[in-house]
Amino acid sequence: MKKKQGGQSSQQGSVDSILNLPEDVMRYILALMPIRDAVRTSILSKEWRYKWVTITDVVFNGKCLMAQSPSSSAASNDVVFNKDILIAQRASSSTYEAETACAHVVDQLVSQLIGPIFKFSCMFFSILSSHHIDRWIMFLSRNHGNEIKEFRLAIDIKVSLNNRGKMHWYNVPCSIFYYKELRRLELLNCILDLPPKFKGFHNLSVLYLAACISADDIERLISECPLLEWLKFIAFEFYQCLNIHAPNLRYLELDGEFRDISIKSSPVLTNVSLNSDIPPSMWNAHGSPCTSIQFIGYLHGVERLALAETFLQYLCIDIVPKKLSATLDHLKYLEVDIELNSTEILAILCILRSSPNLEQLKIKYCVDDEGTGEGLLEEEDDLSGEQVELYGVKTQFDSFLCHLHAVEVEITGLAMLLDLQFIRWILSNAPALKTIKIYTNVYVEAETVSRILKELLQSRRASPQAEIIYLGVLGHHEVSY
Repeated sequence: MKKKQGGQSSQQGSVDSILNLPEDVMRYILALMPIRDAVRTSILSKEWRYKWVTITDVVFNGKCLMAQSPSSSAASNDVVFNKDILIAQRASSSTYEAETACAHVVDQLVSQLIGPIFKFSCMFFSILSSHHIDRWIMFLSRNHGNEIKEFRLAIDIKVSLNNRGKMHWYNVPCSIFYYKELRRLELLNCILDLPPKFKGFHNLSVLYLAACISADDIERLISECPLLEWLKFIAFEFYQCLNIHAPNLRYLELDGEFRDISIKSSPVLTNVSLNSDIPPSMWNAHGSPCTSIQFIGYLHGVERLALAETFLQYLCIDIVPKKLSATLDHLKYLEVDIELNSTEILAILCILRSSPNLEQLKIKYCVDDEGTGEGLLEEEDDLSGEQVELYGVKTQFDSFLCHLHAVEVEITGLAMLLDLQFIRWILSNAPALKTIKIYTNVYVEAETVSRILKELLQSRRASPQAEIIYLGVLGHHEVSY
């Protein structure tokens, strides 16, 4: 009996220790918990009943959202949760019913928060819950607009498609522009319209948008964020010209239909990634474009550059020069997509000749099914300094890869076998090369891989340390330098 009392005394002492924690320590503990678990602390004691309403970081996603307990009293103002996660609920009810139930739970939670709230993240709901999302944004604006430093909202676009496949976008309410202390803003899969009196986010350093927004609005939004350092923009509309004025911007990632881009007012960029969906035939449709040669010339301070999809083709609209007008002295990493049997290799050579300190090169081959291999180097060509004809152009394969030590090649089709000469040229002209890592997709047969590796292993190497490593099928292995 005494032992039992001793055990109860020990448990009571543990509870007392928790109850006597300093207020800032309790808030810190709650901040580390998923909101589901933070709410559950209300059952610990009367003192903990409403501790969760002081949490500063509010995160809602599919893992943390719970189904409301059917045993909870309808008259109660307290939110009660059971142990079944939302995925289980979705299995037994329609998408609309499941999402609506979760939205009502979030309504109750958000309305009871007293803050201060520094972070709000909602990465789960669809257009079906738009009026609920409007209400949360409005509530936060009125009660915590001067506190929120991070706001993240991602709309589930799968549910946003109607039965005809037409997309219904969520229109972000203008009250979000009253979050004056924002440091980080993420708005994904939505429509964004800037109010005429928008004065900017003067503390914002990170902006991630995947949105329908006019060129004027996105340019104004960027320019009204003077401390912006990191920008990722996935555009859902065509842009004739996008001017980026961000004097402190260091990271830029653009994905979409951009015919012309100006970054003259972003002098400290160090990391740039460009993905264009526009075919070259459209680039001359409305006057003379600012070619990629001019664009890349403004990247004199960039250290990492990635050119995906058709951006490299943009460089080839006109005659490709031997070198860029500006030297990319700081460029250490270059990633490019190549459409096989195109003149893009000439564009890569142009960039390489202008990048004397390049250390890492990643190449992704995109197969042109209509290509025949015409214009490629012959098997017997010596690539170590001799001038040869490539795509109808006399090209000097001089050695300018003194610092290149790592190359990564993604093979996406059978025809890559026709274009191994460019990889052979790298082997012949990179005296510091340590590794060439090769990986393929599921469409490349083992026999083709063997032929590629055999040919490369027999190629001349400028570096005695150079290794050719096959990493298997893309996605089955992590590839890193």
